[in-house]
Amino acid sequence: MPDPNAVDVVTRYIESVWNGADIAVFEDLTTPDFAYHLGGQLPRDRQGMLAFLAMVRLAFPDWRVEVVDTIADEHRVAVRWHGQVTHQGAFHGIPPSGKRLAVSGINVYHVVDGRISAEWEQMDSLGMLRQIGVLKSN
Repeated sequence: MPDPNAVDVVTRYIESVWNGADIAVFEDLTTPDFAYHLGGQLPRDRQGMLAFLAMVRLAFPDWRVEVVDTIADEHRVAVRWHGQVTHQGAFHGIPPSGKRLAVSGINVYHVVDGRISAEWEQMDSLGMLRQIGVLKSN
């Protein structure tokens, strides 16, 4: 049976951390051994995640996503999300384009005792790169 508290924790995390860049809430809602997995990249620990969030916020200061679907079981919460962001700062060496981008992805969270211990993300990175103009559309 899904833990309703797990869904609440993830919802608060998305709103406060991803959408609000609230580092204090990140510290409160993640375990000391938290790991963030993005695509095929090496996992990021808490400090790595904070650095990543700062980079995302510099590149896309208006970052805000909306949860479209949520599926949960006892300790896992899966979220499908989408949003609109503006590329206003360097992103992985790509200079700001000023373009408004549609972003979307799916994240899976592992929640233990009311805190997130792991986050796995798959997002439409190719779509972002095409919208920025780095990759050509077919």
